[in-house]
Amino acid sequence: MIDQKPIPIPRHRTAMVRHTLSQPMSLAVRHGIVRRGMTVFDYGCGQGDDLRALASAGVEAAGWDPHFAPEASRNEAQIVNLGFVLNVIEDPAERVVALKAAWALATRMLVVSVMIVGAVPVDGLRQFGDGYLTARGTFQKYFQQAELKAMLTQTTGIEPVALAPGIFALFRSPEDEQDFLLERRRGRRASTSAYRTDRPARVSSAKPQLVDRIADAIDAIARFALQHGRLPHPDEMPSDVHDLLTTERVSFARALEISQDASINEELFGRAASERREDLLVHQALNILNRSRSASRPSPAMVRDIRHHFGSQQQFAEQALEYLHGLADAQRTAAAMRRAADNGFGAIDEDGRLVIDSARVVDLEGLLRCYVGCAVYLSGEIGQEHIVRLDPLHRRTTLFPLTDKRQPFPETVSSITIDLKRQDVIIREDPRVLVRKADVFGMALRSRQRSIEAQRRVANGGEEAKVLVRI
Repeated sequence: MIDQKPIPIPRHRTAMVRHTLSQPMSLAVRHGIVRRGMTVFDYGCGQGDDLRALASAGVEAAGWDPHFAPEASRNEAQIVNLGFVLNVIEDPAERVVALKAAWALATRMLVVSVMIVGAVPVDGLRQFGDGYLTARGTFQKYFQQAELKAMLTQTTGIEPVALAPGIFALFRSPEDEQDFLLERRRGRRASTSAYRTDRPARVSSAKPQLVDRIADAIDAIARFALQHGRLPHPDEMPSDVHDLLTTERVSFARALEISQDASINEELFGRAASERREDLLVHQALNILNRSRSASRPSPAMVRDIRHHFGSQQQFAEQALEYLHGLADAQRTAAAMRRAADNGFGAIDEDGRLVIDSARVVDLEGLLRCYVGCAVYLSGEIGQEHIVRLDPLHRRTTLFPLTDKRQPFPETVSSITIDLKRQDVIIREDPRVLVRKADVFGMALRSRQRSIEAQRRVANGGEEAKVLVRI
């Protein structure tokens, strides 16, 4: 029987002591949402561990907490964090009040995080309201991913973006949301420093050459060009670039010319343009598929990218639809998975599903990246090393966090299944062992790992078609 008797709930006991950033703040920093120059407010800051970590990195951060910092001012900030607050409030109406209060303080973005169903076992806990009472007398509500998304949308009128299971971001500006989604869908592939070519050493002279005097401006232009696959418009460069050019009496057009000659490799520039085209197509296809409300409001930089690489918005939209048609064609998707495996990107298991290291997803062709993007849209990312299993036939993508990928046969104790048909995220205990690590991680044919796997197959009496074996 559900216990509804009103009892005092010591919410402050749920505040953890951390020596590193919490998961939501760590994600915000990793995605470039929180950085120097931004203001952060932690609504329900607990003992202030995130605030101290952010301040030590030069980020302006403040917070309020009803128990640990009740006298602190609740001020507006560009980024507001509502971290693991809603799940410890036993009154559903009060959760809404807290959410509205935090959202009112966010001038650019609100990050909301909660405990999610399946993240921890609830066996032995006493049910209370729509959650549970813990052994310490605290309350915990475990949300379904779709349940939290619906609550955020209904309360704020904004469709949130999943950052990870149980963590969502709500953007004030559609342009900021579109920029964030595009950069996330590009993955970690494009570190612009990898595209740069070193300028040849120059013989020192009494007066530095022009290319050396404006080196910082040249580098900024090259970084932009090798990320967007086009040269920048003047208003896309920071003020310090224009200040340097003014001091050196160099026009922006002249700086572009010098950058092309001194810092931008033609072959790499062409590759960057090709990758930017595909990034934009995948991004727009996912916008269409997920009915993103912010899709009609791209940022000025994204509009320039579209015009440069596609000529017009109409041509861009038509090509993006091709990706969606590919997703609907199971045979086409299966063929793309086979090509990926043949090219050393993952392994096909006994049921025809592609299993791949999460770090290598960004190198898949656009069709498969689009498929993974559908899953990430619902679940967000998980913060640890994992492998991904694509199952287009059943419209499912499953993520398996690895306990230690350095082992010859890494194990996983749980799985996160994103069901695209039901638009749901399911976390469950799922102990397995990865037996074809060499294929999944794309190791060399003569690697020691392949020898170890061959020995295992012999011991098991022959070829092992399975990639993941239940323990």
